[in-house]
Amino acid sequence: MSAPKKRWTGWLILAVKLAVFGVLCWAIYRALESGRSQLSQHVWDVEPGWLVVSGLLYLLGILPSALFWHRVLLRTDQQAAAGEAVRAYYISQLGKYVPGKWMVILLRRMLLTTGQVENTIVAASVFFETFTMLAVGAAISAMVLLIWQTHQTLLIATAAGSVILLGAPTMPLLFEFLLRTLRVTRLNATAGAKFRQISWSMLAVGWAGIAFGWLMQGASLWATLRGLGATEAGPFAELPLNTAAVALSVVAGFLSQIPGGLAVREWVSAQLIEPVYGESMAIVSTIIYRLVLVVSELSVSIILYVAGWRRMPRLASGWLKRTEAHSNAPE
Repeated sequence: MSAPKKRWTGWLILAVKLAVFGVLCWAIYRALESGRSQLSQHVWDVEPGWLVVSGLLYLLGILPSALFWHRVLLRTDQQAAAGEAVRAYYISQLGKYVPGKWMVILLRRMLLTTGQVENTIVAASVFFETFTMLAVGAAISAMVLLIWQTHQTLLIATAAGSVILLGAPTMPLLFEFLLRTLRVTRLNATAGAKFRQISWSMLAVGWAGIAFGWLMQGASLWATLRGLGATEAGPFAELPLNTAAVALSVVAGFLSQIPGGLAVREWVSAQLIEPVYGESMAIVSTIIYRLVLVVSELSVSIILYVAGWRRMPRLASGWLKRTEAHSNAPE
C-alpha cells in the first residue's frame, strides 16, 4: 500500500471510530436523561453502597453469556482469545442503546483484533448468543409466572411465545437453515457448516451458565430494592420473582426493538414486582435499576477499553517481531 493511500485509510478508520464514539455518547446520554427525568417525578431515597453491589452483581450476571459467546466463536473456527471476547462483549453492551442492533455487532467485530475472524460468522454468532440468552430468560420467566403469578396472562404468553420464537432458531440445524434462507451463505459458503459444529452438550452447558447469570441479575435487582429500603429480607426471599422481572423485561425490550428497551423494560418489571413492593416502589426501583445498569456498563467499558488500548503497543511490537523473524528466516 502506498504512503498516501495508507495515510488516507488511517484517517478513514479514525473517522469511523470517532463517529461510533459520538453515537454511543448520544445514546448513553439519552438513556441517562430519560431515567433522570422520570425520577424527578417521584420522591425517593437510596443507600449508594447497595447500588454498587447491584451493579457488580449485574456485571457478574452477564459474564456467562460472554463466555458462551466465546465458546460459539471457537466452535465456529474463529481465532478469538477468551479475554478479548469477554472485553468485546462487555463493551458492546453500550451498543444496545443505539437504534437497531447493528452497533452491538460492529463493536464486537471491531474489538476482536488479535486473531483471524470472519465478519459473517461474528455477526451470526452475536444473534446466536443473544437468542440463546433471551430464550433461557424467557423460559425462567414462564416457569416462575406459571407457579407464582398465574393471573399475568399476557406476560405468561409473552414468555412462553418467546421461548419458541427465540429458542427454536438456536437449534444448530435450524440456525443453519436460517443462514441459507437469509442468504448469508452467499457471503460465506462455510457459515452453515460451521454453526452445525455446535453440539447439544455445549448448548446444555451454555443454558445452565446463562440461567445462573439470570439469577445473579435477579439478585442485582434485589440489591437495588434493598438500597431503596423496599425490603429487609435476604437475596433469596424473592429471587424467582426478581429474576423473572429482570429476564422478561429484557426479552420484552428486545422484541419491542426500542433502543435499550426503554420504557418497555421498566413497565414489565414494575408489573411483576408491584404486588410485592407496591406501585410507587415498583416504578422508582425499575427506573433506578436501569440507571444502575447504564452506569455499570459505561464504567466497565471504560476500564476494559483503556486496559485493552494500553496493551496495543505490546501486541503490535510482538506482531512486528514475528513478521520480521518470518521474513528473515531462510527458505
